[in-house]
Amino acid sequence: MNGALEQYRPTRPMAVLVETLNRLYHEFEADGYESNHPEIFEQLPPIWREMIARSVLLLGPRERKLRILDFGCGTGFEARQCLTQVPSDRIERLVCYDPSEEMLNQCRQGLQQSRHRVAFVSDLGELEQSDRFDVLMTNSVLHHMMDPAGTFRNITRLLSPSAVWLCGHEPSRRFWQNRECLELLSRYRRARQLRRWASPQRYARKLARWVGLRELPEEYAARRAFEEAIFERRPPAGMVGSLVDYHVLSSECELTDNRGLDFENLAAVFAGEWELVWHKSYSFLGPYYEGEVAGSWRAKARQLAERFPKDGANCCLLWRRAAARQ
Repeated sequence: MNGALEQYRPTRPMAVLVETLNRLYHEFEADGYESNHPEIFEQLPPIWREMIARSVLLLGPRERKLRILDFGCGTGFEARQCLTQVPSDRIERLVCYDPSEEMLNQCRQGLQQSRHRVAFVSDLGELEQSDRFDVLMTNSVLHHMMDPAGTFRNITRLLSPSAVWLCGHEPSRRFWQNRECLELLSRYRRARQLRRWASPQRYARKLARWVGLRELPEEYAARRAFEEAIFERRPPAGMVGSLVDYHVLSSECELTDNRGLDFENLAAVFAGEWELVWHKSYSFLGPYYEGEVAGSWRAKARQLAERFPKDGANCCLLWRRAAARQ
């Protein structure tokens, strides 16, 4: 990745570059995020229900009031799951944090009718002034960071010793290491490509982009990054997309780039700090949402899920502080 970037002459260190591109990307994507990601809003609610039910049991007596931090809240998906599933008398406070003001505004609008006490924060420094949180929630957050383990070690200081962490919808490199998963993905891609060539919508989308009627988030981020002198030469949109989704792999070749997440590796890295108490792996057609494919392909994906339950392209994880177990 570093070698490919050199020709565009970035003016920031890689970690700052990834953070800045994420800011630009999500600034643009905020308005259409929910419609662009049906895999989150259709696929994940039952998984989050199970995570929340398990976490409530871990958190002890019903009388205990909970302070909850939604870190990287986006448009508020996990906050809505929490407010729906956690008994209302247990919630003392919910704080939604996101560095993107545009995303945070979408979250605020989505929760404006909530009767619970919800705070919206875009300055990480404000969280330092809060009482320590009992629950940490993230969804589609870790893969945007170069060093997610280091980042969440810093966040741990905001949490109580008995806190739990609900970590939703992160990519897994295990999928790209499974030959049978890759074979099914390759077959599906070939079949999909044949259908796309015959699709009028495909040509309409291309025309709209060609005449400037439609800009993709990664195109917007590439353009803005060049305008803000973050690069001396404008980078291609595809490269910017890879930097935004830093740990999302699109082929097995990227396994050599030290990118991608593996929940078992994370458990080893967090040993002594966090204990992984539950996980759920899904998405056995890689980047393609199974809810939008023909039934025959869904059936094949389900067969892989039964045979390789740890190797889906995405996973949800439930952690608790190691101190809580003691």
